[in-house]
Amino acid sequence: MITYKKILLRLLFSLFVAVAAAQPKDVKVGLILSGGGAKGMAHVGVLKEIERAGVRIDYIGGTSMGAIVGGLYACGYSAAQLEALLLSTDLTDLINDNYNRNAKSFQDKEDSERYAITLPIVKGKITFPVSLSKGQNVYNLLVQLMHDQRAARDFSKLPIPFYCIATDLNNGEMVLLDNGFLPLAVNASSALPTLFSPVTIDNRSLIDGGVSNNYPIEEMLKKKVDVIIGVDVQTSISQTKEATTFSDILVRLGSLQTEKTMSPKRAKTNIYIQPDIAEFTMLSFAEQSAIIVRGEHAGKKAFSQLETLAKQQIHNEKPHKKIPASFQLDRLSFSQTPNYKSNYILGKIRLKPNTHYPFKELREGMTNLAATQNFEAFRYTLTTENDEEVLDVKLLETPHTTLFRAGLHYNDLMGAMVLVNLTQKHALLKNDELSFDLALGANLRYAMTYFIDKGQFWSIGLAATLDQFETEASFAFDVDDTANMYESSRTRVLTQEHTFFVQTIFREEAILGLGIKHQKNRLRTNLFDVENGTFFFVDDADYYSAKGYLKVDTRDDAYFPKKGGFFDGNVDYVFSQKSASDFGVFSPFVLGKAAMGATLPLTKKWTLSLNTTGGFTIQNPNTPTFDFLLGGYGNAPLLNYQTFVGLPQQHSGADSFVKGEMIVDYEFIQNHHLALKMHAGVSSNDLFANGNWASTPNYFGTGLAYGLNTFAGPLECMAAYSPQFDKLLYHVSIGWRF
Repeated sequence: MITYKKILLRLLFSLFVAVAAAQPKDVKVGLILSGGGAKGMAHVGVLKEIERAGVRIDYIGGTSMGAIVGGLYACGYSAAQLEALLLSTDLTDLINDNYNRNAKSFQDKEDSERYAITLPIVKGKITFPVSLSKGQNVYNLLVQLMHDQRAARDFSKLPIPFYCIATDLNNGEMVLLDNGFLPLAVNASSALPTLFSPVTIDNRSLIDGGVSNNYPIEEMLKKKVDVIIGVDVQTSISQTKEATTFSDILVRLGSLQTEKTMSPKRAKTNIYIQPDIAEFTMLSFAEQSAIIVRGEHAGKKAFSQLETLAKQQIHNEKPHKKIPASFQLDRLSFSQTPNYKSNYILGKIRLKPNTHYPFKELREGMTNLAATQNFEAFRYTLTTENDEEVLDVKLLETPHTTLFRAGLHYNDLMGAMVLVNLTQKHALLKNDELSFDLALGANLRYAMTYFIDKGQFWSIGLAATLDQFETEASFAFDVDDTANMYESSRTRVLTQEHTFFVQTIFREEAILGLGIKHQKNRLRTNLFDVENGTFFFVDDADYYSAKGYLKVDTRDDAYFPKKGGFFDGNVDYVFSQKSASDFGVFSPFVLGKAAMGATLPLTKKWTLSLNTTGGFTIQNPNTPTFDFLLGGYGNAPLLNYQTFVGLPQQHSGADSFVKGEMIVDYEFIQNHHLALKMHAGVSSNDLFANGNWASTPNYFGTGLAYGLNTFAGPLECMAAYSPQFDKLLYHVSIGWRF
């Protein structure tokens, strides 16, 4: 006999079965993202469609660029955030380690704006580096973006469990990375050979995972997921163009290896998505927008499958993730190297414990350390240990202590020149550098510097230079009797300087220094004394002076700045003159000059620069060679030459001057500039003493210039006019100035 209790139980059981059958099965989805260099940006487009369909990703595995995109997605970033990040970042600068100029030391700024190439010398031979980039900028960005997950040493504990693949450089074996410091693992997985330096993890030298396993589906199968979505951005060998570069050859070799294994991997992939990106290469990082769109198109083709899959899942609202803007530093740890001690390293990093910093400070400190070129590609960790936020920097000195560097330049004064440089680090002391420049052209020039870098403390240096050239510009001088003299305007100029200096640096943007200088001036004219058989010298004497200088430079570029300012001022007290010739009575004098300016961005392409320069002399010297000479354009500073558009070299000379400059620059195509340059100046003796410095300018000049920013330095061509010269002049300057 059936009781009411049994009937009720049967009804409840039937109801439970019906409800359970109505609930969708919670299908677990694994996502595989292959490697492919720049083509991997298509992953972001596919992820946008995966999100639009409503698919929840439960596990991610990636290689190379797939590891970068997958690792960031696993941290909680949305596809839209990843797209915005890619589109707002200059990937070329990021990948090439084009360090922010503000993060470089003054010496590194000058080096980067003088030499077009830098190559190590090993065993007496010039060699080439193993990679184009150390990957420091990429790593700095990964550390910031993944900072919220710094405590997740097990990658399965991330918001979305994750793993990536790298390759052991020494034996070619695949290395599975599913624990450790996430930015380091992702960085190793994406260390493309010849483009990035290898990354060291647990004493293993690791490179791009695409070399050993570019589509790591086998590892995903072990995760017990129900459905695998695979996004393959590899290009079939039949679709690739003829290999013309070393990178092309590597890609072709990798494709040959991968195609042999891809057929069974495709069969194991439930939803296989392959964007149409054959026209792009692994290095098409400037095409991020177009590549992302191709990923979207591929995702749309699989959208119905993705939508069906989403209906079989239980969905949770994904919280919006913010990009970390700052970090707490409780303890700083770094490995001291044989030649660079703590004061040097701290002077470059500029970080102190028990301080809260914006990530910009960390990025600049690490960039500044990397920009010294004194260390191999180094990595650091920013993790939580015993409730302390710890920055641990692992440093390894570069074995290349001898460098060959070269540059080229052309200007109206010096003509064409080639600059060759030899630099020896640790020449005499552990943290010193000896550098010798030789400029080869119509006139031989050289510069030698020996510098002992004390980091946070006062540094010491010696410098020696020789400059010589011929000019047709006349110098102002008086000769009592010219009856027996042959007169010509050509003058042979030779000047040598030897300086001992001490200086200290403030945040790499300001430098304060003091020094003692010897200067040899020898200016021989073609004014010939027939009676005595000698040429007339404007100056032929040795001068000794004490000097002080202050420099501040926050510009993002020295030649085509978009923002920032600068100040460059120095004062010389010339206390002694030694000469075999009679140039009149010598009295000690003071020579001062300063330049300052600021650049303001008007729009993304338009900038306005306002600059001013001035100089003065107290107690006039007995030679005109210390006068400030206005005219010319494109040459490095020599003596007291002051550039002035529209005027020829050394057009006007006086013991004091003031010059204003306004530049309106339009970057109509990336690195291509059109600029309107306007100069106005007052030049006169005793300008500041008689109060005429604020009077109406007596020199004007306007120039229209085309500029091109190249790896070998800036190129500028200018047509300029000044009513004081009343002729159209053409100024040409090519390459870094030296």
